[in-house]
Amino acid sequence: MANKNRIDTVFVLTIFAVFAASVLLVIMLSGSTFANITEISQAGQHERILLSYIRTKIRNTDNAGAVSVGYFNGISALFLEENLNNRDFVTVIYLYDGLVRELFHEQGNELSPEEGVAIISTDSLIFEAVDGGLIRVCTDIGSFLIFPRSSDTAAFRRLRAYGAVYTESEGY
Repeated sequence: MANKNRIDTVFVLTIFAVFAASVLLVIMLSGSTFANITEISQAGQHERILLSYIRTKIRNTDNAGAVSVGYFNGISALFLEENLNNRDFVTVIYLYDGLVRELFHEQGNELSPEEGVAIISTDSLIFEAVDGGLIRVCTDIGSFLIFPRSSDTAAFRRLRAYGAVYTESEGY
């Protein structure tokens, strides 16, 4: 009888050890899965914030000829021009040292890229002018097209027919 109790005890302890090992394995796997999901979610949110920021800046300055792309000290940049109190100003948005930066200054002033205000970090940001006034913004996770409202509407209708551009109501 004592031998049977000993076998029962060993059997119960073995089942308990297997159960405990399974629980630990599940906890370890779910912890790394949670970390991966959180990292992916934060990266996506980070890029959505960046794209929303750029879209909002363009829409706030969207007058005929006020939105353009080019190079600022050899760096791909977005230029947003505006007239305040009869003085011409430009906002330059660009990537420098892994940070998207914004530099607001009076036209004609020569400033360096490190003088811009840091907005958000990212690895890649390129602005390209596309036919018909579209602006392609390329980032780490892909690219999207922005159509400034002040641009050529015929080109917009052509691209819209092919589903190649998003409007305000659709988002991006």
